[in-house]
Amino acid sequence: MQRFFLFLVSITVFLTGCSNQRIIDRVQIIQVLGYDIHDDKVKGTVIYPTYEEQGKTVLHTLNTEADTFDYILENLNTKSSHPIDAGQLRTVLFSKDFAEQGIDPVIQFMIRDPIVGNRMQLGITEPLAENIIQLSVNQKVPSHLYDKINHNIKHGSLPKMNLHVFLSDFYSEGKDPFLPYFIIEDGEVKIDGLAIFKKSKYINHINLKQSFLLKMLKDGTKDGNYEAKIKEEDSEGHIYLRKLDSNVNYTINQIDHNPNISIDLTVKAQIKRVPEWLHLTKNKDIEKTEKMLEKHFNKEIQQLISVFQEYEADPIGMGDMMRASSRKWNYERYLSTYPDLKTTVNTHVKIIQTGVEE
Repeated sequence: MQRFFLFLVSITVFLTGCSNQRIIDRVQIIQVLGYDIHDDKVKGTVIYPTYEEQGKTVLHTLNTEADTFDYILENLNTKSSHPIDAGQLRTVLFSKDFAEQGIDPVIQFMIRDPIVGNRMQLGITEPLAENIIQLSVNQKVPSHLYDKINHNIKHGSLPKMNLHVFLSDFYSEGKDPFLPYFIIEDGEVKIDGLAIFKKSKYINHINLKQSFLLKMLKDGTKDGNYEAKIKEEDSEGHIYLRKLDSNVNYTINQIDHNPNISIDLTVKAQIKRVPEWLHLTKNKDIEKTEKMLEKHFNKEIQQLISVFQEYEADPIGMGDMMRASSRKWNYERYLSTYPDLKTTVNTHVKIIQTGVEE
């Protein structure tokens, strides 16, 4: 009896596996979708895997054009031998040219589609999404771009982001969204900073160093790495920080008249490397280095805020902070005053270890 029961279980598992395999073989499961502009039309490119014997996965690309993005998946179906299945779509890319025209229609489409998950990642590409997708196929991992973004959020310079975060910033009256910015360098796909949006339209992008500063201002950091350029009299060089932890606090003053925001940033870090002319053998040397780093962060963050004000975009969300602090807050007034908003940055740096390499 026991042998018969085990036989039935084995047959059931085998048949279930065969059934699932047949289902997989009957659809084209896409995990990456890219949008470009080509000759006044929308060009869509997708990655889909096929599964061969011994668990081997082979990645393929498929592309098509349409007058509007709505028909991309429909047109892809006309080129595919099996129905296109977007149920596991993890990454959607937009070329810079596409995003400059606004990605609101695509975002609205995603919101209405119940199969789209909040953890989906979005990204901006230069030059084309198709080029980035073609290169990512070489990695032979369908989730390569998705994993690259999440890795750089956890261990690199990117602030927290996904579709849910983008939508929250997009619909807020006091915040603007941002997305990872992809380029091609030496034949490899690279995240080169963040694309800054004014609501649904791409405005410009910032580099990785600036992205890390934005991360400090948005989320704080844990176990980060940072390179600071310093100068003392006629000497200059770079200090390499590791294990960088930071947190930030905002204080809003005179919000109903001429608002001023005080930004208090606390940084704790280990020193990995310093210039040859800088010595950290005594406490006074360490304190002097902390002061130089404080001056560096104050200057760099203030310059970054000025860049955002020049773009008239608020990825930090200072408008949202003011809205939460005053019942008299007015969105239109905020838009007109944001470019001239006064901010003061106060950084406190604590060096917690000085095992340096010179």
